[in-house]
Amino acid sequence: MAHVLEVAAPLSSRARSFLAEHARLTVVDPGPDDDKCRAAMSAALGYVDERALTLLRNIQRRYSGLTYHSPFRDSEIVFGPVFEVDADQRQLSFDNAIMDTAPDGCRYGVMRPDGTVWFGLFEAEAQAFPSLDHFLECDALLDHAGRQGLRSTELPADATAHRQMLLDHHPNLRRLDRASGFCVEWWTDDEQLVYFNGLDARLTADVHGASWIPTVVRTWQLDEPVSWAAQGRSITSVTAPVAPSRTPAPNGAEIGSAVIARTHHQDCGVTSPDS
Repeated sequence: MAHVLEVAAPLSSRARSFLAEHARLTVVDPGPDDDKCRAAMSAALGYVDERALTLLRNIQRRYSGLTYHSPFRDSEIVFGPVFEVDADQRQLSFDNAIMDTAPDGCRYGVMRPDGTVWFGLFEAEAQAFPSLDHFLECDALLDHAGRQGLRSTELPADATAHRQMLLDHHPNLRRLDRASGFCVEWWTDDEQLVYFNGLDARLTADVHGASWIPTVVRTWQLDEPVSWAAQGRSITSVTAPVAPSRTPAPNGAEIGSAVIARTHHQDCGVTSPDS
């Protein structure tokens, strides 16, 4: 499998252009070799997951060392997935899948053996994207959106209801699955581009799913249609709930805005995206 900077397919032309303009390759530590990984799995799990090991090596060949400034993370990031097994949780993960080049010790990005991307903040983790390709497409679309005219930034108390209101008022909006995830959604009708980001809402949610940080909804006026919008689906009803937000305290909007400026991510849940 070729590195994504050599053979970017099946990424969209927008994502390929984004990587060509912004990305570069750096050296990262691949972690333990296959025999050490097998020994660790056998000791912690009682079996060896060869499929997970094969997936890790394929992911490393495609992504390891990729680095660029991520609009979604609002930081310089590097892809460096390595094998990790938690004996207590009996769980495999690929740590450092997406990490800040200047880590703060608080937030991180990991992958699970099913290929999904999770972001963490301290002890909290949230499932964010179905794959690294989805994450890359989201970054590329954020980069594109940054060159459009920003129409609004909203912090709805109920992101699910807000999304339904948008769909009711703009029935031609369709979901861009290729850049969307489990707490991030993109919608367009070729005249506007709507972005829901509820990652921080998910990461700060309590046991009831309520968060003091709201989902962030941004809308841009498009100068030109999103080139691969046709690959999205028209969805007028969504079954997967958005993590609800509590009514913000008097300074809630300011807190939300500060988080936007710092991490560039907050958003709503979604239906299972297409790969």
